[in-house]
Amino acid sequence: MRLRIILSLIIAAVLLSTAPAFPGEKDIVIFVTRMGGDSASAQPYIDKFLRYVESTTGWPADSAKGSFQMTKDKAQAFVASDEPGIGIMDPPLYFEFRKAWKLQAILQVESKDLVSERLHIVVKDPAFNSLADLKGKRLWTTLADFPKYVSKIVLNDQADAAAHFDLKKVGQALKGVRGVIRGDCEATILDDEQFAEAKKITGGQDLRAIVSSRQLPPIPVVVFGAALSAADKKTLVSTLTRMCGADKGREICEEMHIGRFTPVNLSLFSEIQKRYDE
Repeated sequence: MRLRIILSLIIAAVLLSTAPAFPGEKDIVIFVTRMGGDSASAQPYIDKFLRYVESTTGWPADSAKGSFQMTKDKAQAFVASDEPGIGIMDPPLYFEFRKAWKLQAILQVESKDLVSERLHIVVKDPAFNSLADLKGKRLWTTLADFPKYVSKIVLNDQADAAAHFDLKKVGQALKGVRGVIRGDCEATILDDEQFAEAKKITGGQDLRAIVSSRQLPPIPVVVFGAALSAADKKTLVSTLTRMCGADKGREICEEMHIGRFTPVNLSLFSEIQKRYDE
């Protein structure tokens, strides 16, 4: 009887020690709008990504799940309902919810397809030559859900975007471009690559940038609060850092348009965070 009690206590202790501290500690939310697609079409790629991470880190098979979200509201809803422990997210979402979600950037994504180094306020009408000329004008942008980011980072704190513009959310940058060309709106926001491509479109030759941001941060890989142990964070960082150069990981990175995962540029993130919090 005494031996049975001791064995029961040992088994209970083992089960408690192996139980996750957070129900979704290894789950991941991905909010990278330039990946395109939707949650359903992205799911197979996310599943491949997670199975690779599990097999390489030694985490239990099928212990993690993930979701790709294309809007701020849906990303918020997923975080609230599923409480993921890991995220890969566009800078606007990261900076807006860094404190509320207790986010810690552990790596950053390098990608010629996903990362924008600068953003521009683009117009066509020759009457617009400065930010002041756009007071009360229509601005169509994928960033309309993040007016503070537009104000602090894109406009370099020269104006309050929510008050200065008539903002409208568009799902793709091209819709903003066509809006400006047709005269449906006065301005849009484009990165370097989008701006170059827009000028090739019929009617796009007269597009001009009247405001340009300073260097933007890349896409951070984050951990939510204390969801992951220090050991798991270290293992995850090691796994992702090597992933895009590994035989099995390279294909997954290419499918997700990820060049590689690198250490966080702390000085850049800190400088932008300081501006964002002012």
